[in-house]
Amino acid sequence: MVDPGIADRADGAARLAGMVGLVVVGMAVALGAFIQLQDHGGPPEVVPRSVVIPALYATAGVVAIIASYQRRSPVVMAAGVACLVGIILSIAVIPFVIPGILLLATGARITPDAGRPGRDGAVAAAVVVLIVGAGVALLATTGGRCWEETGTAASPTYTVTACDNGSGAEGNGQAVGGEAGSGTEVIGSGYDGGALTLTGAALEAALLLVTITLVVATARAGAGSTMASHPSS
Repeated sequence: MVDPGIADRADGAARLAGMVGLVVVGMAVALGAFIQLQDHGGPPEVVPRSVVIPALYATAGVVAIIASYQRRSPVVMAAGVACLVGIILSIAVIPFVIPGILLLATGARITPDAGRPGRDGAVAAAVVVLIVGAGVALLATTGGRCWEETGTAASPTYTVTACDNGSGAEGNGQAVGGEAGSGTEVIGSGYDGGALTLTGAALEAALLLVTITLVVATARAGAGSTMASHPSS
């Protein structure tokens, strides 16, 4: 029989982990807004970074919420690991270190279901691999694109063009003289060397969807025994 004091502490840790998961989702939304507000110059992105980068952290937050409700210690900790690994993307995501550490700490205090430690451990490992894999798939499929700016500075029109030996137009969006092939004056051009692609976005979306599906499906399979081991007072 589980000591009531230990059970209460475990329940408190689970509730805190769920709250941290909500904070992670909120931080992901704020990160998306921050990225959106940055002036990158050039034509609009085919795959908006303000959506696909925060999606990685939002998924970790959702996993933490689901796993905390089901009292699944290893899976909560896996969400924390995913937050920590993600800091390699940019210094802008360093704040996710704090909730990542909190998820590790609170997850360790949750009493796991004695009947399924092996299964939850396997799910936790899969969660980390899938979320990290989604980020790798997104960033490993980037490509270069060249563009030209026509019209006026107040009302520019961008056209994606073929790149010359992968070097692009003359340098980072600097204005160049001359005429476009259609007779329209080119007032600027540039080359984006790390443009995200639809292929990468599709791979990321698929892997993140698999992550959520895996956590939900395995949680349902053990929901009855988990809730029974933590009766409400």
